[in-house]
Amino acid sequence: MKNEENKVVYLVEDDSEDQEILIAAIHQINPGITMQVFKNGKEFMSRIDGDNCPGKPSLIILDYNMPYYTGAEVLKKLNDLHSLMGIPKVIWSTANDLTTRNECMSNGASNYYEKPYNYSGYCRLAANMLGYII
Repeated sequence: MKNEENKVVYLVEDDSEDQEILIAAIHQINPGITMQVFKNGKEFMSRIDGDNCPGKPSLIILDYNMPYYTGAEVLKKLNDLHSLMGIPKVIWSTANDLTTRNECMSNGASNYYEKPYNYSGYCRLAANMLGYII
């Protein structure tokens, strides 16, 4: 298992309940992970504009359906930022259709996950996502 200390995960999610539940599930697995939360793709892109990333992340988790930019649009913009190359980027969404999944994967997602419906599902999802960094 890789060193888990000092890991930073960016979470770009507009739904505060989804934020809280996923963060709780991640911290149940590893309480030492630092979560940096952005409420939408526009805020995220403005905060990391110009290749300037506060606390370079080990993983980026993007919601697909957000105001301003979809997760797929954010992925496409991230392809131009050299400072984030090689960092796993995953999408999670309530949408489970092949077109949306393919759009995200072709824009650079490491994986695409459907949002779970209960806490145990969030814990399994968190473990899968953290598998990219721990």
